[in-house]
Amino acid sequence: MKANFALILSYDGIRLLHRAAGGWRRVGEVSLEDPELPNALNGLREAALELEPNGLRTKLVIPGEQIKYLTIDTPEADDTARRSAARHALDGVTPYSVTELAFDISPDGDQTHVAAVAKETLAEAESFAANYRFVPISAVAIPGDEDPFLGEPFFGATGYAAGLLDDDTDVEPDFVAVVEIETPVADSEPLANVSVDDTELGAQTTPTPTT
Repeated sequence: MKANFALILSYDGIRLLHRAAGGWRRVGEVSLEDPELPNALNGLREAALELEPNGLRTKLVIPGEQIKYLTIDTPEADDTARRSAARHALDGVTPYSVTELAFDISPDGDQTHVAAVAKETLAEAESFAANYRFVPISAVAIPGDEDPFLGEPFFGATGYAAGLLDDDTDVEPDFVAVVEIETPVADSEPLANVSVDDTELGAQTTPTPTT
């Protein structure tokens, strides 16, 4: 099973994209400063259900500020060896122990690119999305232009997905990171920006509005 929507979490707002041929199309966006945030998110969900009446399956896109990227040398290493090397390289480079991190790797010749995120960040993102009924089934990231990770960092299926799927169904990753391919069909009013300082991994987690 693959997600049919991507919920992009950022410190400026929440953006929902719908899977389309060749990429993802924006459904809508809400600001974290919206005084009617729960209602705005409910409206976003209802717009999604108009596109997919059979239901949402959402991948959570974790804010880039919460992802730790690094590149390590792994000459002649297979996938198992690359993952072992990644665990070793992550030891001590974040505020978390390696067991408190989820990570993905991207082989690149004699090098391996690594993307890691705190499991507690994933849990908060999942709780937020589930609370607003966006049906989160997986968590991913979008590498920045300066990040050498190839493809989409995939941090696995959510706990929420485990309660939805039977034993014979897996959450499938995409091998290409989310790309928005067109603007919304309907114009929307501009959103106010939220002023948030840049954070390092562990300093601030997924934005969770107070309801």
